[in-house]
Amino acid sequence: MYIEVDEVCAAITARPAPVLFLDTCTILDVLRAPCRETIAVEEISAALALIRLNGQPTPGVWLVTNETVHGEWTANLDTVKTELERESKKIERLRSRLVDAVDIVYGRTHEVGHRIEHLKLSEHLENLSRQLVSVSQKVKIVESHSVNAMNRVIRCLAPAGRGKQEAKDCQIYEAFLDVGRTLRTKGFAGSICFVTANSDDYGKPTEPKNPLGAELLAINARYVGSLSWALAVVEGRG
Repeated sequence: MYIEVDEVCAAITARPAPVLFLDTCTILDVLRAPCRETIAVEEISAALALIRLNGQPTPGVWLVTNETVHGEWTANLDTVKTELERESKKIERLRSRLVDAVDIVYGRTHEVGHRIEHLKLSEHLENLSRQLVSVSQKVKIVESHSVNAMNRVIRCLAPAGRGKQEAKDCQIYEAFLDVGRTLRTKGFAGSICFVTANSDDYGKPTEPKNPLGAELLAINARYVGSLSWALAVVEGRG
């Protein structure tokens, strides 16, 4: 299930296409999108598009993640799905009250339309999130990722910081850097992006002095904050 960095990079350089390294929150955001105002519903269509493009000829894309992300995604999937179902029921109760009020005001019964819970949205989006994980190349954790992650924690380098270790996030980011460096060493010239919505720990990608800037510049890579943005990069729009 988990693949060595060299093996992943060899496959990518044999069939070059833009590389997107997906963080945990990015994969789970397709489930959060319908009920969180901070997440665009376009994340869902972007996920569908990227899955279709994965492994295809030009434009094509390589979706990559790592063992740590897979573990975090597995541990949090049910909780995020439950949140969507809970919020959907809350919205349905509110909509029912509003329609009842309209019926009273106008003195007649109005059509309610589809009930969200009957459309099984959470199941469809869970499957979409699973697909993102399934089609991604999952990099194996190696000792250097863990050692470098601990060094980030000690030095308070993003995603770590004063008072927050974020050891797993550091391990994920070190895996990304390893993939990026290895690809460049092998002569890969395409786009390489780290995709995460976690701006609290990584800083905003549009900040002039983003804390990841120097490391990203060293491997000619980018940090983008959503699947929609990542898709735009793949399609040459971002």
